[in-house]
Amino acid sequence: MMDDNSTLLSSAEICTQELFNDVNFNTIMPLLSDCIIQNVGKDEILVRAGDTGNTVYLILSGEFKVMLSPEHIEPVTTLGPGQSIGEMAIIDHQQASAYVTAIKDSRILVIDEDVMWSLIGSSHAIANNLLVVLSQRLRHGNSVIKKIKGLLKEYEHNATVDALTSLYNRRWLDNMFIRVMQRCHKDNEVLSVMMIDVDRFKDYNDTHGHLAGDIALRTVSQTIIQYLRPEDLVTRYGGEELFALLPGLNAAATHTVAERLREAISQTKIADQEGQPLPSVTISIGIAEMEDHENPHKLIELADKAMYKAKHSGRNKVCSFVSEE
Repeated sequence: MMDDNSTLLSSAEICTQELFNDVNFNTIMPLLSDCIIQNVGKDEILVRAGDTGNTVYLILSGEFKVMLSPEHIEPVTTLGPGQSIGEMAIIDHQQASAYVTAIKDSRILVIDEDVMWSLIGSSHAIANNLLVVLSQRLRHGNSVIKKIKGLLKEYEHNATVDALTSLYNRRWLDNMFIRVMQRCHKDNEVLSVMMIDVDRFKDYNDTHGHLAGDIALRTVSQTIIQYLRPEDLVTRYGGEELFALLPGLNAAATHTVAERLREAISQTKIADQEGQPLPSVTISIGIAEMEDHENPHKLIELADKAMYKAKHSGRNKVCSFVSEE
């Protein structure tokens, strides 16, 4: 086997993968950051018939042939960059029925079963892409189809995107937060979070109606997305509360971002479905920065405490958690 290649995975390599079609590169990098990139030499056998695998290989470069036996001259099929190997094995855990051999020097991303299922669980698009790939490679008929239908129902039920705001939801945050923290720890990178609350939202709903409240919350969410970086991750935490992860920014830098965001929201015009103006809203933001050995729940608690300080000091403000308090 050739030596592992330590070159970092690029967004271009990810975007060409069938499994990650229409998936935001920044949202899955926390899950892929620990996966190894491996070089496979020409004529090297990657998978043997009879192997029981729990690994998916994404082909970054090169080419592989699928053979029923090493003696066969003509391959059953060939696989190239953007395609995957082993995705069926993580579902049925059956022995491989063919050999997969490198036709030329190749480069692959190795994804273990746990990470693969986390990827599927974190993205509706990946789940759908997997179904497309599997539909082309079915080898166990109705029993596999039944399992796939069951998985699709599960992912539809546990969708990771909030229908109203189009932001990621709490379930996605629960799955990804610890991984983002671990990646930042590993890369010696700072991480700050923001808890964002729409001021007096209950009064807004009671006065103008829940439909107007939905429009206001959706407008706030889209404005936040516009003012944050592509690598910043925003979720609907619950009700009118939103939560953002800002890797690479300390509390001071995040405070500057939050002030710009607070001002932008206060000046953002809101209109109903007929285009009639609705009252604008303001937000209160609490900020906390990750410390060593901190867990996600603690970081959320600190940001929440800072946000309530902003609300109790007059709303439409930004407050950062200070450890001496």
